[in-house]
Amino acid sequence: MKTTLILICTILFLASCENTAPDPLLNEINGEWKLVKIGIGFPSPQGPTELTPDYEEILAFNASKGTYTRTKDGKVIEKSDVSISTDEKATYQKDKLVFEDSKTYSFMSFTETPKYLVLYQPAPIGSTLADGNSFFYEKIK
Repeated sequence: MKTTLILICTILFLASCENTAPDPLLNEINGEWKLVKIGIGFPSPQGPTELTPDYEEILAFNASKGTYTRTKDGKVIEKSDVSISTDEKATYQKDKLVFEDSKTYSFMSFTETPKYLVLYQPAPIGSTLADGNSFFYEKIK
């Protein structure tokens, strides 16, 4: 009887523990990222294909908590829980960074040299992205 009680208590204890191992992609974006350029999604003829932001924007990701904070010129403009999923409808694998609080997402990717985190124009969850800007972030911390 005592052994059965200990076994049941152990099973309940283990079942109540949360899995705190973050998604490997969240680990890859963990830290602070600074916006360095904006790629124009559909530039006009003779228009620029990239813009340099005239403001400072920082994204801070906490992979272990699954959260992020966006600051613009030192002021917090957005906080949210985040997760990463794959777009099942895409013809090739596309990772989506989902902003749970605003119910939006951005496609995300990385460039090789230099290494930038690239986030596509945010869109409401459930919508299909067509054309929009790409935001290039450089890791600062």
